[in-house]
Amino acid sequence: MATIFVIFLGWILTKKQKFKPTWDVVFIKVLVTLGLPCLVFDGFMSDTSVEQVKTECAVLLTGFLFYLIMLVIARYFYLQYDKDVQDALGMSMTFAATSFFGIPIVTALFPGSESKIASNIFNVPYHIFLYSLGFIIMGKVNHPVHISTDQPVKAVNKFVYVGQMLKLNYKKIFFNPILIATIIGFIFWVTQLIPGINVVPDQIKNSSAKYSPLRLDNTFPPLFTVTKTLAGVCTPLAWLAIGINLTKGKITHILKDPKVWYGTIMKTLIAPVIGLGLTCLVALIGKATGAWTTSTMGLTIIVIMLAAPPASVIVAYSINFNKETLLTSNLTLVSTLISIIALPFWIIITTALGATSLFS
Repeated sequence: MATIFVIFLGWILTKKQKFKPTWDVVFIKVLVTLGLPCLVFDGFMSDTSVEQVKTECAVLLTGFLFYLIMLVIARYFYLQYDKDVQDALGMSMTFAATSFFGIPIVTALFPGSESKIASNIFNVPYHIFLYSLGFIIMGKVNHPVHISTDQPVKAVNKFVYVGQMLKLNYKKIFFNPILIATIIGFIFWVTQLIPGINVVPDQIKNSSAKYSPLRLDNTFPPLFTVTKTLAGVCTPLAWLAIGINLTKGKITHILKDPKVWYGTIMKTLIAPVIGLGLTCLVALIGKATGAWTTSTMGLTIIVIMLAAPPASVIVAYSINFNKETLLTSNLTLVSTLISIIALPFWIIITTALGATSLFS
């Protein structure tokens, strides 16, 4: 209920011209560069165990499987359209707005460090593939290049430009603030399992417990206070940005496009179903082998993340490469509405399925 109210607040304030329509870009920039990295890092400042690490590895495995499979098969859902539409809808179906839509909702549903850890572990393959293979697919040229007849015709290598841009785009993979915070936080979190590393006395509760020097929430509480404060802006800013974004475009005109509806159904229903099936498969393998367990919360987090609307990066790619720009923008708008409506449905489904013996 709070989610819907704050999103509606962002929408109504923009309609009343209290907010500017361009503020969503600013809000998302603050989220990506400050709020979400702090939220990610803070999530790893918690106790851990070997079993919990195994559980998070199952989430990581599910993420890699989903993105690898979807990058291969997604376009085949759209063979009735031309190749540009196949690429645009396929990548929109594969990559969801997990950072500014998924994570704030997940952390609101599941307060505590475990949900933050699981959602950010799942996002590791997301960031890797979004800025690499997602970039390549959206950047490829599907139509012949037309050259003026009064100029000599030369062979054009359509992948040269993409290859050059990809070298620059690797910076967005390895220097992405969210991914950096995830990697550093994960290392700090896992190293707590090293025997004898817990030597720092409890600085907060003055108990007899001892912690790793890398547990900065205990070793250096003022820093943790700063990051926790910045992390607190994530949820309200994200929901307000969604509300602002919903004011863009004429919804009645957009709803007449069958491609938008088809893409929305595939994004908000079919993609989560595929993720749900893969999560069940990974949980089944883990249970059969005893190698790992998959939690109910992990299942819900994965499905909610995949049911989010398309990533804004995909829209940026479509604009940059002039590939179905209007379609991806309209799809993002409609699927945002449907994602909000479908959210309770997915929570009920995953909670019911998570109550079975397959999940812990």
